[in-house]
Amino acid sequence: MLSRLFKKRDGAEAPGAIPTPQTKPDAKEARARQAEDAAAEWQPRLQAALGDDAALLLIAQTAPVLDIRCAAIEALASEDALKQAERELRTHDSRVHRAAKRRLVAAVTQREARAGAQAVIAAATALAAEVPLPANRLVAIDHGWQALDASLLEPAQVSGFTELREQLNALLREQGEQEQRMQQEQQEAQQRAIAEAQQAQAEEEARLAALAAAAPPSPEPEAVQEAAEAAPPPTRSLSSEQRAELEGLLTQAETALADGQLADMQQHLQTLDSALEPLEGVKLGDSLRARVQALHAERERLKGWQKWGGALALEALVDEAEAIAKLTLLASRPEIANVPKLRLKAHAESIQSMRARWKEIDHLGAPVNQTLWQRFDVALQAAYVPVAAQQAALKASREENLQAREALLTTLDAVPLGEAPAQPEAQAAHWKEPLRALGQFQLAWRQLGPLEHTVPPAKRKALQQRLNDSVGRIEAPVEAARRAAEAQRERLIARAEALVQELVRQPRDAVPRVRELQAEWQLHARTLPLERKVENALWGRFKAATDAVFAQREAAFSARDAELAANLAAREALVASMTTLDLEVTPVADMQRVLNEADRAWRVAVEVPRAAVNGLDARFRDARAALARAVADSAQKRWHAQCDALAARLALCEERESTPEGGEFSERWAALGALPAAWDKPLAQRWSQPIATGPLTEQAFDDLLLQLEAAFEMPATPEQQAARRDLKLRALKDALEGRAPQSQDPATQRAQWFSAALRQAGVTTAGRERLHALVAVLRQSPPGSLGGSAR
Repeated sequence: MLSRLFKKRDGAEAPGAIPTPQTKPDAKEARARQAEDAAAEWQPRLQAALGDDAALLLIAQTAPVLDIRCAAIEALASEDALKQAERELRTHDSRVHRAAKRRLVAAVTQREARAGAQAVIAAATALAAEVPLPANRLVAIDHGWQALDASLLEPAQVSGFTELREQLNALLREQGEQEQRMQQEQQEAQQRAIAEAQQAQAEEEARLAALAAAAPPSPEPEAVQEAAEAAPPPTRSLSSEQRAELEGLLTQAETALADGQLADMQQHLQTLDSALEPLEGVKLGDSLRARVQALHAERERLKGWQKWGGALALEALVDEAEAIAKLTLLASRPEIANVPKLRLKAHAESIQSMRARWKEIDHLGAPVNQTLWQRFDVALQAAYVPVAAQQAALKASREENLQAREALLTTLDAVPLGEAPAQPEAQAAHWKEPLRALGQFQLAWRQLGPLEHTVPPAKRKALQQRLNDSVGRIEAPVEAARRAAEAQRERLIARAEALVQELVRQPRDAVPRVRELQAEWQLHARTLPLERKVENALWGRFKAATDAVFAQREAAFSARDAELAANLAAREALVASMTTLDLEVTPVADMQRVLNEADRAWRVAVEVPRAAVNGLDARFRDARAALARAVADSAQKRWHAQCDALAARLALCEERESTPEGGEFSERWAALGALPAAWDKPLAQRWSQPIATGPLTEQAFDDLLLQLEAAFEMPATPEQQAARRDLKLRALKDALEGRAPQSQDPATQRAQWFSAALRQAGVTTAGRERLHALVAVLRQSPPGSLGGSAR
């Protein structure tokens, strides 16, 4: 990216590059090398910025390597920095923006989870102090904790909640055991009451039976009939529905009694009595009657205990009131030592609490005692004297505070406020006096204390409304002007942030444009200062944007210098790779490889320092020419050696074929130099076969030689020229008649001809001379001709 940033605008080639229009530059390799260099340069910067979110955010915005930018995002720590990164990197690479967004979501989720865990822990802590412990709230706390992700919480939160939960479990078990003991005691008391009622009923029935046994003799029939007519009708039994209803009401009353809920039990008994009224004359049964009587008896007993306890509570409350009155009297006499000072707020709360307790005891049915009430009321009135004095002083202080506030509002209302001028220079003088008066007013208003504690409650609402009107008269136009000024500063910030992106295309005029933006900012800041918090936040953003411009400009120039230095080092290494070779001992293949690699690397268009261009090009050309000459000379020497070995092997084959008696030729054959495969194979076949003529006819062999001589344009006698013409005519005729073989590459065809000529044995003397003359011409040809090897 930075190499494109500083590329020449006229499209000329970069200095130091060899123009090779036939070969495309290896752009992928160059980009990979540039990415590696940039990563090596930016990695130390990333390590140095760890722990500094502002520096990491700048690296995430300006680093040319994607991995470095993602690593900077991963190293951000604060949620504010992640929010800024997610907002400002939306137009950057999508991977960087996704990484910032993922980190921000994870940070917000972790913060919310930890805040939720803290709220659950606070609720559990508060619940541990309540008696009795409500089970429904404990279940709600468990559900709230289970809804949290434990992996996002702090270890201290997890361990703290575990300890609290164990403590709550212990309290819950203790509370359950206590309730079981109370229920057992109440059930035992209820059973005793029922047993007593049943015993009383049995005694009553026995008494009635005794009375019936002692009754006078039976009357006459007429008297019996009159008594039967006057007697009440016979009793009826309860229906199943009526018995079920009564059983339910009795069960409710007994449950309320077992729970100690006297008011609920009394209400259930009233409902039961109302249900029994229409059942007069209906036989209830011993069990139901005994349970009803036991409940009524227990209610009367508890009422008695309640009245007795209420009377004792009232007497204790009177004693407490008189004690606090005595303490108040002692506190009012400073000459008495070692008397605790009254805390009037707690003192007043104690008086109110005692009056509330009196009402509660009286409501529960305690016996009315006018003497106790008078003693109680007189004592509390005496104890309330210092509280009343304090309230009177507080009332007077609030009135003075109200008058001071009204005076401040009157002064603020007198501040003149005209139309704001259109010129920016005149606006500063126009808003100076209203802003100064508003600042003085707000300072004096805050010194008078909180409004809800220093002003009479009856006047608070009207004073608040007047405050809003008076302040709004000045703040409304000021806020409108400040919003306009804030919008102007936002536009300046946007221009500064956009300048960071424009720096990529036009880096040279960045400094004058930044100076211009800074001058505009100073002008707006002098025209209308904003609130300190808003002004600091906007200035911080503007400064960060301008600093980013300078930082990116400096980074771009540094990267350009580093790139030029790296390119120069690479060019120097290319030249050194050619000049450091020992041309006498280095194989020609290695020299050719170095030459090819140097040519390929030099064709890649890169920039180098201008001062080094000419000298570097000259050194490269000289080193390349020397290496190319060495390669050519070595290849030519190898070619001559191959052609000489070919002539020697060919002569040895001819000598072996011309000696009928045979001889020792194997050692001489093995001592000869190696040949290319295209030549070695036909000669090896010729050497391994018995001495004979062939495999071609003499005419076919003569045609091969004619074709090869014509291919090398060798001098020919008139007879040979005529034979060549005849051969061409025959080839043309075969081609026209379709008898010619499938066309091949000319070089391949000539190599096949030469291989067939080498394989031919039993050649005449004239044919041998022509073949050796052909090998001599081949020796002067370029390396690699007729299937030979150029290496």
